[in-house]
Amino acid sequence: MVGEVVQVVSLVAVAVTTYFAGMQAQRLRKQITISNLFSRYEALNHASERYDAGLALIFQRPDLRPYIFDGKPLDLDGDELARLLTVADLMAGAVDYALRVGSRFPDVGSDWTGVAVEMTKQPAFRVLVLSRPHEFPDLVQHFERPAVTED
Repeated sequence: MVGEVVQVVSLVAVAVTTYFAGMQAQRLRKQITISNLFSRYEALNHASERYDAGLALIFQRPDLRPYIFDGKPLDLDGDELARLLTVADLMAGAVDYALRVGSRFPDVGSDWTGVAVEMTKQPAFRVLVLSRPHEFPDLVQHFERPAVTED
């Protein structure tokens, strides 16, 4: 009789322990998901800050805006061209980074593909990205492969 009671108590203890271990594993899974999302959003926030830094440079030099957003052909040279390409490099790097994070850790509602597609329409970004595709591995995938000729 005592042996049977001990077996029943042991069986109940195993069942309770298994239940609590399952609950703990479920909570750990939820915590890991939250932690991964937080890390992803931090990375995307970093990309956004880098992009905003490029916008701040355009604010300081509004004459560069048509080259970045309005598809104006590259008719600059020397220091002016270097400034434009530096701003474009900063913004393209931010978008490339955001695309990389987004493709490895997908999430609804934070897709930078639209920004990348708009960049493909701008001569400044086409020249920059297609001349150095190894620096923008995720962004370059949105650009057509044929080389862009500079006028």
